[in-house]
Amino acid sequence: MPRESANRLVDFLEEQAGEHLRGAIHYSGDEYVSLYMRDDVDALYPPEKMSELVAHYRQENHDQTVKEPFDLGNKHCTVSFYDDAILFHFTQGDEIGTVITLEPEAGRNIVGFITECLKQLHYNSPQEITSAPRWLRD
Repeated sequence: MPRESANRLVDFLEEQAGEHLRGAIHYSGDEYVSLYMRDDVDALYPPEKMSELVAHYRQENHDQTVKEPFDLGNKHCTVSFYDDAILFHFTQGDEIGTVITLEPEAGRNIVGFITECLKQLHYNSPQEITSAPRWLRD
């Protein structure tokens, strides 16, 4: 993800989530970049742990591209609620994704937040979300 696109995404996340923003990483191919990591969260994840986590999300991304047994369209984001974070995993193709974490207190208006993140990733990234839903393109 080019630096300018990453900066726009981080600015958007800081505006939307404020102090509740924990971190954001973007991966593609065999690489990943930490777009934003709050200091206390960064201290929890040394480079080898981050590499392990990114490998997990790459596999999850691969698993998400498999067709579901029901026809609801493409899966764009998974949301996981944990004791210490809400984790959003946006898939942007077979090998591209963005993971954003927020404090649990930021859990209000999740659908609106996901929609706005999809817009940021669709319109401000060098790669297009090829499977963007009709309601996002309109």
